[in-house]
Amino acid sequence: EMVMWMVKSEKILIQGLSKTGSGNFMGFAVGGPFMHNHTLVVYNSTLTGDETGKLKIMLDGREILNQWDEKGNADFEDPFLLWAARRTEWDVSMHDHDVLGIKPAIDWAVGPWPKRFQQEPKGGLYYFKLPNEVEITLSGVDYMSAVFKMAPQQGQSGYCGNFNGVAEDEFEPPVPGSVPKELVPAWNKAVGEGLEQVRDADNLFKLASPELAASVLLVQQASVLRVGPEDPMASPCKDAHALDEAEQACVSIPD
Repeated sequence: EMVMWMVKSEKILIQGLSKTGSGNFMGFAVGGPFMHNHTLVVYNSTLTGDETGKLKIMLDGREILNQWDEKGNADFEDPFLLWAARRTEWDVSMHDHDVLGIKPAIDWAVGPWPKRFQQEPKGGLYYFKLPNEVEITLSGVDYMSAVFKMAPQQGQSGYCGNFNGVAEDEFEPPVPGSVPKELVPAWNKAVGEGLEQVRDADNLFKLASPELAASVLLVQQASVLRVGPEDPMASPCKDAHALDEAEQACVSIPD
């Protein structure tokens, strides 16, 4: 696993947790001065051995949105810091319709992008409103599907890009002909600043809970032992769910 900078700026810090073997997005952490140094962490519970794959929401180490009503809904508010809600299905009066209009670069086997957030998505549907008009929408489909909405930040870097209006300086495409054209976007290599692994001292996930901190540390150590430094894709896929999805996605691609 790798803890990476999604957004690295003076005021807003967002980190992501990704499975290096399969690329699955497993969690994110939000902090920094704009949060008045509070920390919001969201992760898929399989990280801590819970095979149900529930989404866990932690604010400063305390779980929130974990007590639902009979419809599976929950709300949480901390004035001037966070308003959060869990719903079982899309609410047109609450959620951002622009999320459904996002066009993914690849048609994954999990289905069209809107279905990740509609028709009672797996794991529930979560919405967060944070200071500085930062908004996050996510569901538990494919471990975690998330959309971050925010204004560009001065000096911004990380895997979400620098938001300078030039998409071409965010990645390097694969060598022409090296992969099927249907998969070219998946082989784009991110370039720019803030792409290094998050230092241990800056790891916001450690603030979630001792259990999660230990889990992140263990899986990172396992990744170091399993994957050689020269070829991060050399080890076989050990995630049956990810392998099955990959095989389904590639079934129509010619050899």
